[in-house]
Amino acid sequence: MKKPQTSISGIIIPAEWDKNGEIISTAIVTFDEDLFVILNNRFGRNMTNYLRETVIVTGYVTFAGSIKKIDISRFQIH
Repeated sequence: MKKPQTSISGIIIPAEWDKNGEIISTAIVTFDEDLFVILNNRFGRNMTNYLRETVIVTGYVTFAGSIKKIDISRFQIH
């Protein structure tokens, strides 16, 4: 059985940098201060273009220990 998709809103922020200081992953921090790391899929790779933008994203949420990850299938910039 496939998990339902989840919609969240928040702000795109950097989550990880390489040794040269380049952003290599992004996350969404929600307005209640929850953090979702964005998986590196076709949408995730483009999220650095929207840093500090408010978004609504829809996708599948998974957990790696206490880290929440979202595989975005749809997003909208506000």
